[in-house]
Amino acid sequence: MNTLKRRTFLSLISQACAATACLPFIDHTKALSQTYSNSVSQTTCWLDVCAPLVIQDRELGIDSELVLTSDNFIGAKGYADNLDVTEYEIYLYDTDGKPVGTDGVAKRLVVPAMHTTVIPVTDLTGSSPFWGGMRVRLKPKTRTPTHASDLFSSAFVRWRTNNSFAKVHANPDPLEWQRADSFFYSMPFPPLNQYDCFYSVFNPYAEKSTGAVTLYDHFGAKLAEIPYDLKPHSSVLIDLHRAELADNIRDVLNESRSHHVQKIQGTNGGTVAVTNRSGSVKNFGYLFIKQNNSKRFTIEHPIHQPPYNPLPASTPFDAAGRMKAKNILYTPLVFEQKSIGGITFQSRFHLSSGAPMEETLWLNPFITDERGEVVWQMGPATKPPPSIPEKQIERGSIKLGGQQSCIIDCSQLGLPRNFSGGLSLAITPLSNHTLMKVELNVVEWNAPAFTHFRPGLASARAYQKPAHRTGLATDYITTGARLDENGAKMLRDEVIGVMNIDDKTIAGNPTLEVFSTNGLVTRVKLGAVPPFSCRHYLLSDLLSEKIGPRDLSLRLIDEQATLLMSIVHVDFERHDIAADHGSDRFSTFTEYTCGVKA
Repeated sequence: MNTLKRRTFLSLISQACAATACLPFIDHTKALSQTYSNSVSQTTCWLDVCAPLVIQDRELGIDSELVLTSDNFIGAKGYADNLDVTEYEIYLYDTDGKPVGTDGVAKRLVVPAMHTTVIPVTDLTGSSPFWGGMRVRLKPKTRTPTHASDLFSSAFVRWRTNNSFAKVHANPDPLEWQRADSFFYSMPFPPLNQYDCFYSVFNPYAEKSTGAVTLYDHFGAKLAEIPYDLKPHSSVLIDLHRAELADNIRDVLNESRSHHVQKIQGTNGGTVAVTNRSGSVKNFGYLFIKQNNSKRFTIEHPIHQPPYNPLPASTPFDAAGRMKAKNILYTPLVFEQKSIGGITFQSRFHLSSGAPMEETLWLNPFITDERGEVVWQMGPATKPPPSIPEKQIERGSIKLGGQQSCIIDCSQLGLPRNFSGGLSLAITPLSNHTLMKVELNVVEWNAPAFTHFRPGLASARAYQKPAHRTGLATDYITTGARLDENGAKMLRDEVIGVMNIDDKTIAGNPTLEVFSTNGLVTRVKLGAVPPFSCRHYLLSDLLSEKIGPRDLSLRLIDEQATLLMSIVHVDFERHDIAADHGSDRFSTFTEYTCGVKA
């Protein structure tokens, strides 16, 4: 294994930190001049998130739940006295657009801050089968009036069968997006010889949404285009294998589908992109990813981008041949035959350009260990993994044109067995972290899960500025965790990945706060997290007292160092996993406000 000198590493980090992070739907012509205010918002309002796939069908053996974090509160401990709460309104629409509820609202409720709340969909729909989409509206009622600070961690959908489970957050729909205009929405899809993939499309609006879903191979060549014309509040499913609308939800859950009519090969993965027609409202989507000939599934989401003509490609290398990064994206979920909790984890990564700001997106990945040392980096002196085609590599970096994608497989990097760490992805020009996917697999169970990377340090610095945060350098949220055992047998546990991304070489000393339906359960000191290091913990090892089998939210805080957290839910009964990338509690506070910005 080659290691990168610390001075070179710090230089790469500092170059990236000088750039402003590419937040969703920020005009690229204004991105570099964007400023952030640390003033206190004194305005409250309803803001929306959307979940485009809710399935409840006992005959098919699938149940869905809504998980609410209510993570809006003022100050570092504003949850403690139950004075800060969040109002929720839940809207459910079946596939034809028919609303659930006598007045069009399926449920209204008020949740105290950090009281993890789980609502079975059967509480909203009754016993009848349901398939459709959901809109959740939320408004904080806090001691200082404010709007929601993080729409990415406000509401989640969790799907469960006897064999598998998955969980994904609802996606923000800020006020400035709620207009008839052309939007671009994309993500990479995994190899179709390994997975059956269905893309769900949900129109949350009272107007029609028309456009097309386009499939591209990993080189950006168009494979198929599937038009859609969605009535208000309606949903459709698109079968990526067959490049056509799926007949019904049962086909999605069928264990052994026949591929004899397969139109799309996609054996190296590719990109699914959605473009709604100009003058038509946009829509939201999830990608339902199911193992071939298996009942296991996982779900992941794309990201909206503004449609624009890319700028000409630029040369991102300095005179010494080093790539000049505009940003660095991160994930703490790097595993190479890593044994945790008696099972073995393996990782690979699906990287996509989407609609890049320039004609070419350049990427340079490197991996750090638990000490903060760079143990692998792609470069001219490093043999690239065979999973990346030679034509997508130039001067030791990955080079992706529009709609292109590639795969990095940890098993091909020469990492030692039983390795865990974090992956940093240096990029230029700016791009979005959600285009970079993480695929995890438990070797013994052949159980996959997908999630995505975290934003760069420039974003993290912006998140630290709001006064409501009261100076915390790290304030990260995940939910849907659970710790359950039967005697000596573990039934549910959590793998927690923490990565120090602070460019000031500050060691972290974080605290993990654990919350349940009744609020705070306990606090745990995690110990030192050295600069640039990535460490992993098992929740059952951290908690000395029994807390009982209940749904939990986890909050990572640190007063000095900038850290991030992602977790893996482990179900020892189902022999399955699900992943949660985690989110900063102020990740949308500055961008998605009560005002409509042009």
